[in-house]
Amino acid sequence: MAKAKPSPTLVEMESKLGYKVDSLTYPDESSKRFYSDLRPIPNSTYGKTREEFEEYEKKMYGKEEKTISEKALPELDIVKTIAHDEDTVTITRRNHIVFYNFTVDVHHGYGFDLPLLFTSDEASRTLSVAKLRPNPICSAVPMFFRLPREVRDKIYTFALPMGKWQIGDVENYDGFNFTGSIGDPSGFYFPLSSELTVLRVDRQIRQEALPLAYRRMVFHLDDMDNLIKLLIAVGRIGRDNIESLELIWESRADSELKWDEAPDSDDLFLTLPALHAVKCVQLLKQCKRLKFLRLYFESDLITDISPDAFKSDPGIRELCSIRGIKRVQIWNLGHEPIEQHGLAKWLKGEMESAGEEGENEKGIDK
Repeated sequence: MAKAKPSPTLVEMESKLGYKVDSLTYPDESSKRFYSDLRPIPNSTYGKTREEFEEYEKKMYGKEEKTISEKALPELDIVKTIAHDEDTVTITRRNHIVFYNFTVDVHHGYGFDLPLLFTSDEASRTLSVAKLRPNPICSAVPMFFRLPREVRDKIYTFALPMGKWQIGDVENYDGFNFTGSIGDPSGFYFPLSSELTVLRVDRQIRQEALPLAYRRMVFHLDDMDNLIKLLIAVGRIGRDNIESLELIWESRADSELKWDEAPDSDDLFLTLPALHAVKCVQLLKQCKRLKFLRLYFESDLITDISPDAFKSDPGIRELCSIRGIKRVQIWNLGHEPIEQHGLAKWLKGEMESAGEEGENEKGIDK
């Protein structure tokens, strides 16, 4: 069996980096920020230096692709703001030396905030997409656009098959789709699927067909961190039109944090995710057309956790407050329904009753 590579010491990493992280001006409140994969910024000097060192090795061994020129990035403490309706993204350079030198603050008008820390490459991807602007107005009016909108929508529906969307390459999704798509709060340029060729015909067709494409897809996410990234990346267009979601109620970032804090604990797999659970539900609540939600839980978690602990968990309480979902399913990780178990049955009942209340409220509003 091959021996594990020993972890580098702080002195070794600082020697190769050529600087000490704790001696530089690091972004304010960095301990409250997250990397692009939604892992929290470490509190310790060693943890921050280790992240810097891993970026250094990517550069050294060519694991990071080149993006736009440094000239396109803001200078020190200059704020660049990307705005769409009530949603904004602000990007600020906080240091010229460290790799993670840009603070990125995502703010949505309904009160959602996500403070991030990006490298120059990640910030440049965000800004490169931000330079693109949708233009749904055609200079000429082809015969197709003389058809009534109802007829055009029927044609789009025939061209958009029902399908399932899931992440095929997590690293590519983290590195490019998410960091790039942050620069487009509208969601117009999110690369939904290369197979949906109708979305690439022209800008106006994309503008009209994209909402229908979201409605005809089931989105499957194997981690709530990935769902958060998806619901930010798809922008207002995506959030306004997603109707079906499948989500494993786990968080990689949360699990890693708990493991770092208590590596010898035997109860790590019997705890509900806490780090991003409330933010996850906050975004889910913006999916106004969401009709179907399938949640996956580890079976042992459902059967062995204390009912009081489950029902009082902040993330579970937030799930029970989502309104408008007509159908909820609770499955285990083996893709089997577990709604016969007491807690799963309770959760399904709470969420569907809240969904009925939401539908009734919509009827009153009409």
